[in-house]
Amino acid sequence: MLDQIESLYRQSNHGLSYIDNQAEADVYVLLHGISSGAKSWVKQFVTLKESCRLIAWDAPGYGKSAGLLTSTPTAQDYALQIKQLLDELEIRTPVTVVGHSLGAMMAAAFAKLYPEQTKKLVLVNPAQGYGGHASTDQERVYRMRPELLKRLGPAGMAKERGPRLLAQPTPLNLEVVQAVSAGLTQQGLTQASYLLAYDSIDWYLNSLSMPIPLCYGEKDSITPPEGMFDLKQKYSNLELIPLAAAGHLAYLDQPTLFNQQVFQI
Repeated sequence: MLDQIESLYRQSNHGLSYIDNQAEADVYVLLHGISSGAKSWVKQFVTLKESCRLIAWDAPGYGKSAGLLTSTPTAQDYALQIKQLLDELEIRTPVTVVGHSLGAMMAAAFAKLYPEQTKKLVLVNPAQGYGGHASTDQERVYRMRPELLKRLGPAGMAKERGPRLLAQPTPLNLEVVQAVSAGLTQQGLTQASYLLAYDSIDWYLNSLSMPIPLCYGEKDSITPPEGMFDLKQKYSNLELIPLAAAGHLAYLDQPTLFNQQVFQI
């Protein structure tokens, strides 16, 4: 299945690698999580085809994307990169931004910074960040994944963490996890880990009043459902959408159900 999207890869003028089906349709920007990459959305590209324009990036420092210039990024630094990509593609109309896990923080920051270009914000198993937590917790989160990558390498990371990301660890799903893990770099993962450790999704959601669908995998052990319920208690504009038999990579585990909810297909 992965070979079906290789021809859709592009490289932006400012160094971002991304997949774009270039469909003449509503635009959806797909933002992956901290241990993932653009290829993780392969089932959406293959299934949805021309019904939506799908743009999935390798976040800065992932795959062939250039890293950020700062070593202490916030979600707004990533949001700026998304905006630059849309500007380069001459996409002026509002887009739907779909953020998974750490990508949800980036998506929320984009919606806050660029409300006029945000048609809808969709959160998927969002990471909430450790901004405001104890400094010892922040330091632990900041160091954990980069040290794991340094010790195990990308293939070892996939073997170690891959099964935990999935409720349906099928050969294809594990192959996709391996493929995205191959794109992990020390720079990209370290910068993203700083974002996770020192930023908070609250700092973006607290200024958004639009209805926000929040899809969550009922079998997710990385960002468990209880955390989603807590978010709903804080933000009444969130609409919780449970995805049965789905883990953290819910859109890979249950693509049909996910696509129905997010793309109304």
